[in-house]
Amino acid sequence: MKLMDWLVDLAIYVANSGLFIIYVVVDTAPWWLSLSAATFIALTFDRWAQLLAVYAPSRYAKTSTPVRPPRTAQITTGIAVGLWLIATWSLGPPVTLIGAVMWWVAALALAVMPQQRWSLLWTTKAGMVLYSIAILGYRLYLWQASRLSPAQLADVFGGQASAAQIIAQNTGTFATVGAWLLWAVMPAGYISVLVQNWAAQPMSLVNPLAGMRDVLAQIRTRGNHDSASSEASRE
Repeated sequence: MKLMDWLVDLAIYVANSGLFIIYVVVDTAPWWLSLSAATFIALTFDRWAQLLAVYAPSRYAKTSTPVRPPRTAQITTGIAVGLWLIATWSLGPPVTLIGAVMWWVAALALAVMPQQRWSLLWTTKAGMVLYSIAILGYRLYLWQASRLSPAQLADVFGGQASAAQIIAQNTGTFATVGAWLLWAVMPAGYISVLVQNWAAQPMSLVNPLAGMRDVLAQIRTRGNHDSASSEASRE
């Protein structure tokens, strides 16, 4: 019986541990999704932008001197996701899940609009920073409002009863409007800007996946790599 009791207790401990891990993973999944999207952007599109900043295409087989690329784009991504994590930690769901969707929409936009990556890198990060600042401002106001007491504003509003009623009304109105802004208006505006950019810019019919670096190389070599090679061989 002791062995059976020990096995039952062990099974219960294992099940509880597994459930705890599942709860933690599910609870923190939006943060991990946001971090994975930001990491993907930093290692791909940010790296591309940094290489493009110092890129000088060769002309007629004459190579340029390599320059060490800066880390500015990756640093700005780190700042944006760091501010985002602080903001969502202070407020919690559902903005955590909304933000994760916004991060991955940004990564998708950068993937499908190669001609606009340079500007979109700034637009997407600026949008996430502004959204994070709005969350922090919203949370700060609610925290400050919760610390106000009717006695502190009794002289201003003509008594504690009036002050308590006004504080409750203003806080409720601000909380409702702020929730609509953070849960619907700002995320929809962020996504609509990206969709508008996608719809406004025509896709390249020759090379839809060509980025700015490819376009610069095409212009620099006049699109004739064979003549460039023959020119180099004659030299």
